[in-house]
Amino acid sequence: MHQFFKKIRSKTSFLSPFKDFALDEIPFEIRYDPLTSETGRIYDLPYQVPDRADPRELVQRSQELFCPFCPDSLSQSTPLFPEDLVKGGRIRVGRATLIPNLIPFDTYAGVAIMAPEHYLAMAELTPETMRDAFSAALLFIREVARFDPEVRYSSINWNYMPQSGSSLVHPHLQVNCGYLPTNHQRLQIEGCTRYYRDHGKDFWQEYMDAEQESGERFIGQRGATFWTMSYLPQVFLPDVWCIFKEHNCLTQISEEELRDFIHGLSRIIAYFDHERIPSFNAAIFSIKDEEHFRVNARICPRLLPRPIGNSDRTYLQVLHKESSTVWPPESCTQRVREFFNAQP
Repeated sequence: MHQFFKKIRSKTSFLSPFKDFALDEIPFEIRYDPLTSETGRIYDLPYQVPDRADPRELVQRSQELFCPFCPDSLSQSTPLFPEDLVKGGRIRVGRATLIPNLIPFDTYAGVAIMAPEHYLAMAELTPETMRDAFSAALLFIREVARFDPEVRYSSINWNYMPQSGSSLVHPHLQVNCGYLPTNHQRLQIEGCTRYYRDHGKDFWQEYMDAEQESGERFIGQRGATFWTMSYLPQVFLPDVWCIFKEHNCLTQISEEELRDFIHGLSRIIAYFDHERIPSFNAAIFSIKDEEHFRVNARICPRLLPRPIGNSDRTYLQVLHKESSTVWPPESCTQRVREFFNAQP
C-alpha cells in the first residue's frame, strides 16, 4: 500500500436478529487523509439513495418569500461595494452579478448570483450557465488582491439547495478573502509543508502520480486540472477532489484553466443528478505566496439520508470532527469516470 493510502481495518461483532441471532460482523476502515492526516470512518453498507423529492413545492414556497437575488429586487435590495474596491459597486459578467455578502464570512466577502432565474435544476448547471458566476468570483478575488496586497487566503464556495445549508434557492456562489486561513486551509498548508520537510518534494505531484498509478479512485484530467475520488471522503457519500496542477493562488488561474474546471464540475454534477442526489457543497481553496500549496477543490454530495428527513451530519462530524461515509469511494469511481468522460 502506498504511503499516502494509510488505513486501519476493524470490525464490530453482534448477534444479528436478521440471522436468527447468530454471530455477525460489520467490517469498516479508519482512513487517514493523505494531506491533512485527519481520520474518518469508511463503511461498505447496502445503502440506497432515497427517491428525490419533487423540488416544485420547495421552489414555490421559496418564491413566496422575499428573494433579494431576483431581478425585481436585486438593484434596490442588495448592497454595493465601496467604489475604490469595485468600480460601480457591483461586478457584472454576462448574466451573473457579484455583490457584497451581508453575512461577512471574511474581511472581503462577495456573493456571485449565477443568473436571473430563481431556480436552476442540476441538469441546467451546464458550463455555459456557471461560467459567468465563476468568472465574476475570480475577478473579485483579483480586485481584492489589487486593493489589499496583504490578503493571502481566498476561496470560492457553493451551497446548492437547502440540503447543503443554503438559505436561498436562487443559485449563488460565495467568495471569501482575508488574512487568516480557515481550519481546512490551515491543515492543508501544514500538510504540504510537512510533506516537503520530510521528503524534499511537493506533495501534490507525488500524490497525483500515486492516485493515477493506483487507478482505484482516479477519474481523469481536463487540461491542467486533475480529478479523483477523495481517499477520505468528507461527507455521507463519497466526494470528489480536483487539483489545479500548476498554481497556488486563484489569481494565477487562466480563463482556459477555469473553463477546464467548470467543465469537469458540470460532469460531477451530472453524476450527482443521475444518482438522485439533490444537493452539494463545493469549495475552491487558494493561498497566495505558499510555494508548496496548490489550488484545489472539493465537491461533496449532500442529501437527507432517509425519508424522515434527517440530516447527513451527526455528532460524529459536528462535535468529533470525524467524517463517516457509507460507501467506499472506490465503489463509485467507475460510474463517476463514465460521466466525467462523456460528452454533455
